Amino acid sequence: MKWKIGTVEIPNRFVLAPMAGVTDLAFRRLCKEQGAGLLCMEMISAKALLYNNRNTLPLMQIDESEHPIAVQLFGSDPELMAFQAERIEEHYDIIDINMGCPAKKVCNVLAGSALLQNEPLVADILNAVVKAVDVPVTLKTRLGWHDDHKNIHVIAQMAEAAGIAALAVHGRTRTQMYKGEAAYDLIAEVKSRVQMPVWVNGDITSPQKAAAVLKQTGADGMMIGRGAQ
Repeated sequence: MKWKIGTVEIPNRFVLAPMAGVTDLAFRRLCKEQGAGLLCMEMISAKALLYNNRNTLPLMQIDESEHPIAVQLFGSDPELMAFQAERIEEHYDIIDINMGCPAKKVCNVLAGSALLQNEPLVADILNAVVKAVDVPVTLKTRLGWHDDHKNIHVIAQMAEAAGIAALAVHGRTRTQMYKGEAAYDLIAEVKSRVQMPVWVNGDITSPQKAAAVLKQTGADGMMIGRGAQ
């Protein structure tokens, strides 16, 4: 069965999640050989692209055999995010926006999951990037910034209104980092309230777990990260 993300057709609904220091060219090609329907590259800093950072440019290299492939951008400036997305879109099938990374060095510059604290800025970034490019734009995020502030419902509504082609939700908040177990109840609720495709992410470590989580959430697809290792 074929699946579509915007105008991009993918062979199945299992997506390799972007992982810093992991999803390089060699790892992605291995995952492609093992049946990944869509590959996502390591996250790229929009600001680093502005300065043609020598450490960033090698991360953007792809092989033609990898298509369909998504490149993930992170940043906090809507105009810069849109500019860089437009600048690089011709090389990739999908632009993905990172609003889920919990790393301190990313959150300290108000990017990644730190953006979940500023909903108006989230909307500005999503709208700016979607309007700037012709390829589909997807979003990867978390349940919220804090366990007491799970605003994924608001973020999902903003994403759909902006024209985001698919939403990937990691079943933890930023404060949880990768501790404990991923929770899927809110992802199931989000899926029931939006029309865009929703991918579930977090703790997918076996075929049995994948089947159970897809059944629990009703998600359209699954983004697999650390379990792919």
